Amino acid sequence: MKNFLIIVSILFFCNLNYGQIAVIKDVDGFTNVRKLPKIDSEVIYKLKDSEVFSYQENETESDWITVYISKNKYQLECGEDDTFMGYIHKSRLCQIEDLTKYTGTEFSFEYKLKKFSLENKISDFDGKWLTKINGRRIYGTDGNIPKTEVEGIETSINGKSIEIPNIFYEDIFECNNEFEINKNKDDYIVHQWNSDGAGGYLIVWVLGNDKLKQRLILIP
Repeated sequence: MKNFLIIVSILFFCNLNYGQIAVIKDVDGFTNVRKLPKIDSEVIYKLKDSEVFSYQENETESDWITVYISKNKYQLECGEDDTFMGYIHKSRLCQIEDLTKYTGTEFSFEYKLKKFSLENKISDFDGKWLTKINGRRIYGTDGNIPKTEVEGIETSINGKSIEIPNIFYEDIFECNNEFEINKNKDDYIVHQWNSDGAGGYLIVWVLGNDKLKQRLILIP
């Protein structure tokens, strides 16, 4: 029964997070993020095409959406305060699932996976729980030793390979090659839910112009 409840919770958070991930839709190619939910408020940031962010709808400000934007486009150890908050008009919001689902052949993305090993890794434990590997937080487990690690990512656009250095995948675990791909103009957005049964996370990769443009990780 306990395992069943864990699985139900994971599925709930997975669906919740997918519904809370979005990009902008604006003919100008960018949307102003304002400090307060009103049109004359200070502009604190400009969200650009295919830049992925999380959001929350507001009960009191129905025309405005609260957005949470990563301070680091690759989610590389920003600390606990790794996002900032602002507001965009709801007409500029486009949920990931509302983008065109990619079914073509010019884009490919695949993890190269292997069985996890602690050999040659610097591991931090808090009692019996694993907290960091090589000085970085762990995505995919809740203190347990991972079962699967990524040893490489092979991705290409129109036959041209895109190099993704290991700094972008050495902190993610329990991955598989089952993911959704959406297309936004010339960019490809790969997203999936990974978990060992407790340490679930949503990872989003944005690729375009022959490069990795963004990596976003969300934890429920």
